[in-house]
Amino acid sequence: DPSPPVAPTEESDFDAAVAALRIRKDLPRPPYPTPPILAVSTASVESKVVAVQAYIEKLGYNFTEVNYFDVRKQRPMSRILETAREITRLSLPIKCVEAVFLAAYLTQGQRELERVPLSFKSSVDGQTYKHIVLALKLNSKWGCVGLSRRRELYYKKFGYDSLAGLVLEFQRSYSSVFHSLKRVKAGLPLPHEPVAGEYVFWDYLLVRSSEAQCGMDRIAEHGRTGHRLYEQWKSEVRRTPGPHGPPRRSTAAEAKAPASADKSAARRREAGGASDGSESSDADVDGRGGEAVTPAEERLDCTKTEARATVRTDR
Repeated sequence: DPSPPVAPTEESDFDAAVAALRIRKDLPRPPYPTPPILAVSTASVESKVVAVQAYIEKLGYNFTEVNYFDVRKQRPMSRILETAREITRLSLPIKCVEAVFLAAYLTQGQRELERVPLSFKSSVDGQTYKHIVLALKLNSKWGCVGLSRRRELYYKKFGYDSLAGLVLEFQRSYSSVFHSLKRVKAGLPLPHEPVAGEYVFWDYLLVRSSEAQCGMDRIAEHGRTGHRLYEQWKSEVRRTPGPHGPPRRSTAAEAKAPASADKSAARRREAGGASDGSESSDADVDGRGGEAVTPAEERLDCTKTEARATVRTDR
């Protein structure tokens, strides 16, 4: 019997072994994972989601510092789906962003699913890490799909009553791997039939760990109303031409602004000052110095005690 091949020990031996393999024509083609075709499947929606997660895991995590695909998120939805199609064609290892692209592509058209991008920022030993998953809502229950180096940080089965419940589970998961969660971002639901040039809003809501319970309340509210916010924006796109930003809810500070302005004007009238409030500024009203408040910077009107609280993740 022929002796078993010896593993090359020198670089020259390794190069020679690779060259010998390249010229062989009888080697079988390496197996490629087959993406699930959900549109023709008669399985339950939950089973389809399990199949999507299994396919993502078969591709494997890309531990190198090289990205094999375009991971830019600030692109039209159609371009993101093109990147996902390329992933299924090449079947190369991916990271968390590509996993979200792929999950969005494979669940496209599954209208029972509400799909919300959910991203995290954590730290450990002075290092900062970012992560993203695709949260899914089915029959009022939340779960998510994705990919990470750690099993605890991507796949969650349906079973959480609110988006906040899912985030709290991620807090526990982060704590289990000794990370401290710094902030959470939630986007608007991904469209199943995107209009031409439509972008994904990845970070409509931002909640920092220092916001404590009021931050969880805002996340829960976003899980209940996110689909209506998206429909609101879509209606605006149809009515008016040109580029559109994401819809926004008025902040607590903005809601208090008219009352505060009226009180300031009354005080000036009593003191013999200007009666029209023309000297009032945005900084007098909300303490922001007139700075524009973007949707991602929207916050709850937390109490001072809650704002000082520090929330460690349970991951």
